Amino acid sequence: MREAMFESLYRQHHHELLGFLDRQLGSRDQAADLCHDAYLRLLDAPVRRVLDNPRAYLFRIARNLLIDHRRRQHPELIAIDALEPVLVCPRVCPETDACQRQCVHQLTRTLGALPARLRQALIWHRLEGLTQREIGQRLGVSERMAGRYIAQAMTRCQDELEALDGESRH
Repeated sequence: MREAMFESLYRQHHHELLGFLDRQLGSRDQAADLCHDAYLRLLDAPVRRVLDNPRAYLFRIARNLLIDHRRRQHPELIAIDALEPVLVCPRVCPETDACQRQCVHQLTRTLGALPARLRQALIWHRLEGLTQREIGQRLGVSERMAGRYIAQAMTRCQDELEALDGESRH
């Protein structure tokens, strides 16, 4: 059963995953190595439950491997992934749906209020998976400055979510 799911995932997503990694790394050989490692990690992962979205899980594994690879290759870069706070609503409450909607609304307002460069850098980084170098090139700034833009945007978003949490406690 597990092997059949694995083979199906491989057949369906190998080419797409390899292309994603190749675009990120700029090297077909390194992409093939990371793609192979991603499938090995998936195969070795403990089975706790049926995956709702196996493709997303596979790509998350690959993205984590890509981050590890970049950290090893360029330790001098700002480690955004190590510094960035997790953008999740800090509340745990019975009205989960309402709380999540409120957090999404607050994040949307916060993103709208950010300076354009910060907002765009964060969107490219978090949603499109661009590297600091790629973001810097698109914005016409240094790699380090692109990292600062991302960090500033993340900090503002996290501050707003924490303020939202503080308001709900009063």
